[in-house]
Amino acid sequence: MTFLYLGEVIKSKVVKPLASLKFAVVVISAIAVIVAWGTIIEAKYLDAKIAQETVYHSWFAYFVFALFATNLIAVIVDRYPWKNHHIGFISAHIGILVLLLGSLLTRYYGVDGSLSVPIGGTSSQVMVSETDILVYTSLNGESFRKIYEAPANFWSHPVSAEKPLKIPLATKDLLITDFVPYALVDNKVMESSDANDGSALRFQISNDRFAQSNWLVSKGNRSEEISMGPARVILNMGDYKYTSGNALVLTPMDAEKVHYDVYSERLKGKINSGTAEAGAHFNLGWMNLEFRLLKYHQHGRSEIKFVPREQSSPETISALKFIYNGKEGWIGLNSTVRLFGDSEMYVVAYGNRRISLDFDVALKNFEVGRYQGTMRASSYQSVVRVPGVDKDITISMNQPLEYRGFTFYQASFQEDEMGKPVTSVFSVNYDPGRWLKYLGSILIVFGSIHLFYRRWKRARVKNG
Repeated sequence: MTFLYLGEVIKSKVVKPLASLKFAVVVISAIAVIVAWGTIIEAKYLDAKIAQETVYHSWFAYFVFALFATNLIAVIVDRYPWKNHHIGFISAHIGILVLLLGSLLTRYYGVDGSLSVPIGGTSSQVMVSETDILVYTSLNGESFRKIYEAPANFWSHPVSAEKPLKIPLATKDLLITDFVPYALVDNKVMESSDANDGSALRFQISNDRFAQSNWLVSKGNRSEEISMGPARVILNMGDYKYTSGNALVLTPMDAEKVHYDVYSERLKGKINSGTAEAGAHFNLGWMNLEFRLLKYHQHGRSEIKFVPREQSSPETISALKFIYNGKEGWIGLNSTVRLFGDSEMYVVAYGNRRISLDFDVALKNFEVGRYQGTMRASSYQSVVRVPGVDKDITISMNQPLEYRGFTFYQASFQEDEMGKPVTSVFSVNYDPGRWLKYLGSILIVFGSIHLFYRRWKRARVKNG
């Protein structure tokens, strides 16, 4: 009798208020406010991520959905003992609970990112939207070890000069003092009077169908190079030794001139050499390409600034402002910055999180179709190999690959400066809550059909 009485008290004092229509109206109204606010935020900043991080995945949204789940459970318990006519009602409510559980599993254990695989190469690194900060240190500039790694979620954990994120280093703290979600990168190369700065030059390579200009900036005495499709352009600050391929090697001589050597893959060696100053041009000997030296600084440095913007666009990235050793600096998404302490060097990285698959995807071939008379891609597909499958698999825009719980979709591809595909990009999805969401949807549909059927049946009996 005591347990029965206690059960009745709990049902009347706890379950019934939580199962009441008034409580349900309040919770559903709160959900409507969350959805409306998220829609407004997404429209204002033209970015779904900010709506997810600040609204849909906020503590308030999780609290409201927890109340919603509590209301559904209370309604089911309040109907006990259940009868046959409760089947549709209970099924629909359980379906919503299962759907919420599936969504929760997807949120915390799912993977939704991209995998870039070079043609002829392999990769297992999936890049996701979450970001991290990593710090590496070295005493000799060669052997690095990781000393710090943490999520960089500044949407829900904002930073400021008054409340910075402190990253402890050997002697001084690295302070993250500002987060700019949308910024344009303004990269300027300036002439320097510091003899410790390396050389910098701007050049153009062109022919009848192609023209592209770039900067090459060396850091100290370190050589730099850039791939230009059919060849490499190298700013040589040391003793360059040719190995293979087409290459243009530029070696600073004095304040006005550089020495150049042109190497040919077909002829297996040097085919031209000489000196050039700003404004000079000469033929490279490959694909009728011409080289033009646009600007040259014997000592120069690259200065990167981030210009904040109010909204997201394809050109904007997020950036962090930091203070170390009394000096301010910026670091953009998916980039690194070097800091120097008393006796050690640090490399600070801010970028999208990488998740390692337990298998490699090998890209054997990539095929792209073009619209007639243009370079626009009309279709493209990848031929891949994965462990345990003894045949090539084709992934196209309408034909994904399902393997070990992951689904790989053909998303895009990357080209070199000559328009030749070099990398295939796949969208990778792993959804552990998918079947729960399917099951929840089926239960909701079944419960709705059952409810409408009973109402139709009662109305038919009532009308004779």
